[in-house]
Formats: sequence, structure tokens, C-alpha cells
Amino acid sequence: MLEVTLNLSLIGILVMVGIVYFLVAKSEYEDFKELSDMGIKGETAEKQFEVTFFVSSVLVNFILAVLVLRSHRTKMPYLISGGISAALIAIYIASRTIGVPIVGVEYYVGRLDVISKILQVGAIVISGIAINNIRSSRALKKIV
Repeated sequence: MLEVTLNLSLIGILVMVGIVYFLVAKSEYEDFKELSDMGIKGETAEKQFEVTFFVSSVLVNFILAVLVLRSHRTKMPYLISGGISAALIAIYIASRTIGVPIVGVEYYVGRLDVISKILQVGAIVISGIAINNIRSSRALKKIV
């Protein structure tokens, strides 16, 4: 029962993160179109990169949700989900502090940013619990 609950929770979170990143990608694309219409070339490359990054994040989160759905008691989907969520949080923190290539330092922290980071922390926590649960049940099977 716990395994099903963890799987469904993680799948839900991964799908929600994908939806949030889709909304961010849509917003960045609208900014890109606006800057292109104004003829501002320097900013359009940054916006193209951001749109590509966020669309890629959408796809990765949806693929991870499918992998978790098909996990069959293996740790790998949980390790990947937790690792990618941690990496996205680290990239976000870097983008707000030291800067990242192409984009530099971003100063805006929006509602979708906060929502995605809360969801990603949830994905990390649930992934950790699921991995621990798999380890515990394997250890129990060895004893019995």
C-alpha cells in the first residue's frame, strides 16, 4: 500500500512540475515574441535558450512520471527523479546568485518559481522514502 501511495504521489508531483514548467516556457516564449517584434536581438538568444530549457524540463518530468509508473520495485526511477529535481533546484539557486551561462543572474522570483521548487523538494523527499522502502523490503526478504 505504501509503495502505491509513494508512486502515485511522485507521479502527481512530477506531472505538476511539468505543468508549471510548461507555463514558464509559455511565458518565456511570449517574451521572446515581444522582444523579436521590437527588434531586440541580444535578449532573444537568452529567451530562446530559456524556452528550450523549460520545454526540455517539461519532457523530462513527464518521462520520469512514466518511468515511476513502470518502476516495478527498482530504485533507478526514484534516484533519477530525486537527482534531476535536486539539479534543477541547484541551477535555480545558481541563476539567482552567481549566474548561469547565457542567462546570467536573474533577479525575479515569481510564484511559479516558488511552486516548482516546493514540488521538487517534495519529489526529492518522496524519492528518498521510496528508495528506503525498497531497501527495507529487500532486506526483510533476505531475513525471511
